[in-house]
Amino acid sequence: MVGKGRLAGVVLVLVAAALIGAGCSAPARQRHGMVIGIPAEHIGEYQRLHADTRPAVLEVIEEAKIRNYSIFLGEIAPDDYYLFGYYEYVGRNHAADETMQKWWQRTDPLQQPLETRAEGEWWARWEEVFHHDGPAYEPSEIKSRHGSIVGLHEEHILAYTQMHAAVWPGVLDTLDRTGVRNYSIFLGRIEPGKYLLFSYFEYVGDDFAGDMEDMADEVTKLWWNYTDPLQSRLPGTPQGQQWKAMEQVFYTD
Repeated sequence: MVGKGRLAGVVLVLVAAALIGAGCSAPARQRHGMVIGIPAEHIGEYQRLHADTRPAVLEVIEEAKIRNYSIFLGEIAPDDYYLFGYYEYVGRNHAADETMQKWWQRTDPLQQPLETRAEGEWWARWEEVFHHDGPAYEPSEIKSRHGSIVGLHEEHILAYTQMHAAVWPGVLDTLDRTGVRNYSIFLGRIEPGKYLLFSYFEYVGDDFAGDMEDMADEVTKLWWNYTDPLQSRLPGTPQGQQWKAMEQVFYTD
């Protein structure tokens, strides 16, 4: 979960958003990606806590205007684990609550903050380098949520971010056709000089495996010919896949 008094290291961002959004009738939905380490020996306890999150903690999250909150567990290398969080903020500012402070007393000792995090952060806040909403849909249509990770060569960061600032229309059409919605990619450093991408998307189709296979049309395969060499597949990634899927360990609306 999010860390002490920092609420996932995004307080400064949210304060800035509050100032920018002052005078607006309703604040815009803001997407956030965050990462923190977790020692292998603490994973079981962390999963147990989040499988039975205290109702009071969920109420605090709701009151803090946090929506669509997922946490995924990813293995970067053998016995090298991290937690990847995604959520959407629909308010203008929020602060720590006593209930949340007690929750953090249980979860913080299980976590291992990144040395690359910014000052004042517990979870490291990462940069969103791509987003595509897709066609309009209702939350009730979401069948599943997915997180995945892949390495990124440092010397290719500029090329990757430039390409994802203007993704080919044919590639976006394929995402829409295969039921992918609310798709974001975040970029950050696990450690100095070691960059990683993590993605989050929602699926609204009826045949996830089939749709993922259908994604490999001619346009998208050509796109992958350009993007795959910029990336670094992680140990344990299944044969024939570029991104490594992660396990969802927490979710709340």
